[in-house]
Amino acid sequence: MKYIKIVFLLTVLAGFTSCLKSNHDVGGLLSDKGSILTSISETAYVNTDAQNVGLGFDHTVANFNFSKRPNESVKFFTLKISQPLQTKLSGPLVLKVSTSAYDASGTVILVPTGAINVTDITVPASNDKLLVVPVFFTVNKTLLDPTQTYGIKFTLTAANQGAISSGDKSVNVIINYSDNSASTNTSDYEANYTYKSSVVDAAGVIGLNNLKTMYLTQTSPTTLEYADQYAYGFGVGNYKFLLARNFSTGALVAIFRPSFTIDANGKVTGVTNASGSATVTNLALDATGINQFVYTSNNNRTFSVKYSFTYTTTINAVVTPRTIKVSEDFSYDPNQIYF
Repeated sequence: MKYIKIVFLLTVLAGFTSCLKSNHDVGGLLSDKGSILTSISETAYVNTDAQNVGLGFDHTVANFNFSKRPNESVKFFTLKISQPLQTKLSGPLVLKVSTSAYDASGTVILVPTGAINVTDITVPASNDKLLVVPVFFTVNKTLLDPTQTYGIKFTLTAANQGAISSGDKSVNVIINYSDNSASTNTSDYEANYTYKSSVVDAAGVIGLNNLKTMYLTQTSPTTLEYADQYAYGFGVGNYKFLLARNFSTGALVAIFRPSFTIDANGKVTGVTNASGSATVTNLALDATGINQFVYTSNNNRTFSVKYSFTYTTTINAVVTPRTIKVSEDFSYDPNQIYF
């Protein structure tokens, strides 16, 4: 009899607990095991920009050199695969991709058949909540004209697991884009980079540590310059200048426009003043720096340079020459997004 009573009580308790769960599981949230969602990162970024920042980024760019590596694996866009709850990939995720024409400006032409080897995308299974996967396709550059600018639209059409984001399933890509209007992009250098800088004055009057997105451009076969994407977007006139803070006045100062001289191997051999600012003299490379551009793969490029100069400040009518030391490091940015 005691045994029967215990079983009865356990049965009632289990039922009561089940009722509590069902009564508090609003919309099935507690029992939802989640789902897998795949989207294109660049498209989501552009959409967010339009809604919040408003700078007007509208396409991504595939950056590569037409004259080197005739069959190169080129990064065209990035996948984001979200699986935040219990449901995870059960084996490789296979995505099918279609291509179509993209010509938003009327200045780009269709990519020739066979120039880009577009294949299914296979992503290995993982238990991570968020997977960030760069997508590469092999480009046969011999079928492309380096004097032309091309456009192509990639669309995710099917997935063997989970769902594809309806709003972020396509991306518009421009090939052979250049920030330097005098030439097309046949360069290893031109691209967006994550930029870190350190500007140091021993007296502590001029200085800045910065982290932002910069566009590196090849202004001639032997010179490189950079441009601040966001400063350009917000209409700042000195977006190609080295910036630093004057701690005495509180002002952000555009000191000068650096131009780096490079050799055929990407070694920096000198730095010059492209803006002609009279307040900057004695420009010289720092031999302790790497002072080198390195191209490891299409989405793995770095550029590091160190240099010094004399900068003359006038504070409360006192003219003071100051020795400024600069360290700048660039690494290829995952988001190659442009206006």
